Amino acid sequence: MKRRLFAALTCVLLCLAVLPGTASADTGPKPAVTITVVNAPAGEYYLDLLITDPEPDHDNIEVADYDPTLIAGLKSWEGEGWYPALVEGTNIPLHGDLTPGEDGTHYFGYHGLPDTFRIAVSGPDGAQATAEPFTRTVFYTHLTYDWSTNSITRATSPAGYYAFQFLSTLVPTLIIEGILLWLFGFRARRDWLVFLMVNLVTQAGLHLWIAADLVSIGDSALQYLVLLVAEVPILLVELAAYVFLLKEHSRLRRAAYAACANIASYALGYLPLHWAVEFLSR
Repeated sequence: MKRRLFAALTCVLLCLAVLPGTASADTGPKPAVTITVVNAPAGEYYLDLLITDPEPDHDNIEVADYDPTLIAGLKSWEGEGWYPALVEGTNIPLHGDLTPGEDGTHYFGYHGLPDTFRIAVSGPDGAQATAEPFTRTVFYTHLTYDWSTNSITRATSPAGYYAFQFLSTLVPTLIIEGILLWLFGFRARRDWLVFLMVNLVTQAGLHLWIAADLVSIGDSALQYLVLLVAEVPILLVELAAYVFLLKEHSRLRRAAYAACANIASYALGYLPLHWAVEFLSR
């Protein structure tokens, strides 16, 4: 009796410890593109994203603070309908800078980040831009731009993003629910194998269902809502599986374990996703 009471209290405390607090209208990370330039020329240069629909309601930078010759180079494609987003402004604010950071990378982010763009650079030897537009498919995109070939040589892999995301929730789920399985008094090897197989199946199904949503919304409070919607059928499946496949103890205890384990893993599941997306955004 004491063991079951301890397990239930542990579950409740775990859930309460990680429930999200109230969020303001502009909290949470924003979509971002990080561009690393290789084979860059000596001297100062500017890099911007070319877009087709600037609608400059917002001035993203103070153009007067920059070299007018290099700025003019970034505008070379306006006659073709492509406009530098930072220089000309955007309908929704876009954050970034034309010059590289201390680590040699260029950062663009916030709600005005375009889905499709070309990369334009302007340096001491003239200006150039990638021929083919690039369309981002993940919330945080890392690109490598080769100045010498004027091409994108590396981009964030959606497959790798999905795999990392899957492991970031599978491993913590096994740990959290495994601890609770032990606290609920399940010791038989067969029951632990059932526990492992059920979680592999449900976690795989969960990510096949919601992976695209999580990649597109990134690290925000919406993750919690997406997980909540997905957790309901997962709870029902695991409840039925544990009640009928576990052999130790009563069906009532098996059902209580399933409910408690799913509530705890749902509550704590937001944190691994948060850390995973934060890691991928670096």
